[in-house]
Amino acid sequence: MLSLTSTKWELLDGPYGNGGHIPLQIQQLQQDYDQEQATALYYEELYHQNTIYPCTYVTVPYLVELALHTSEHYILTDIYIVCGMFEAWNQLPLSSYDEDVADAWRSYFADFDEIEVKDIYQSYTNSLMQLQQRMTELIIQIDQVEESEKMYILSATAALHGYRQWAKCLLTYSDGEEYILDCSHCDQPIYIWPANDSNITEWRAYSEDPVIQTEATFEKVIPDLEYAHQIDLNWLYTYMGSLQMSSWLAQLPYLGGRVKCPRCSDDICVKEQLLQQFS
Repeated sequence: MLSLTSTKWELLDGPYGNGGHIPLQIQQLQQDYDQEQATALYYEELYHQNTIYPCTYVTVPYLVELALHTSEHYILTDIYIVCGMFEAWNQLPLSSYDEDVADAWRSYFADFDEIEVKDIYQSYTNSLMQLQQRMTELIIQIDQVEESEKMYILSATAALHGYRQWAKCLLTYSDGEEYILDCSHCDQPIYIWPANDSNITEWRAYSEDPVIQTEATFEKVIPDLEYAHQIDLNWLYTYMGSLQMSSWLAQLPYLGGRVKCPRCSDDICVKEQLLQQFS
């Protein structure tokens, strides 16, 4: 981990300048985890408009250290969610530190030498691995998890398990009521909604937003009733079940299903086209 006394924090870019002042903010959180100060650090210094920065990677190990040693469930949850969000928008590779991975990180941290870059990489990846292990405790303590937090915990868990596209998708469509994707053939938007009639269990793909165009044409989404053979959906099934997200579990067959484009009738895999926008 880059020492909090190192002057090299000033070489780390953030959304509004360099990270020379971040060590002081970290030290303040170590002494007293003030939620307002934590939020300011996360969303004003480390993350902006779905982008993370060099200072973010170097700060994460300190945040994880805080999470690992706190006895407060809300601090652990807060850090777990925000680090998962950071990782969802991470553009650097995290596989074994081979030459290609090393080149990507060296290029990103151009002002640091080889040893320093490898230390930044290892500190970041090791801390995320430790955070994954604490994830089990969050799931076990499900009775302490607010309903409004479950989607963010699921998204963080997806990111930390390598499902970055799903993590971003879940954050974007956190209500789970409407999905917008583009047809791979005609490149026109498709609006997917569950049927409004509570007596009908089906999803529909509309050519126009049905909230605005109530008479928009639609095609029924054909659910994949054996979606569990899709590795990522099976993973989501497991963790949604652990978080007791029953309404979301009902969506998985449709997310894994297929539909004809209501404009050009081309056959579309819902999941593939949905995740395409988060690649």
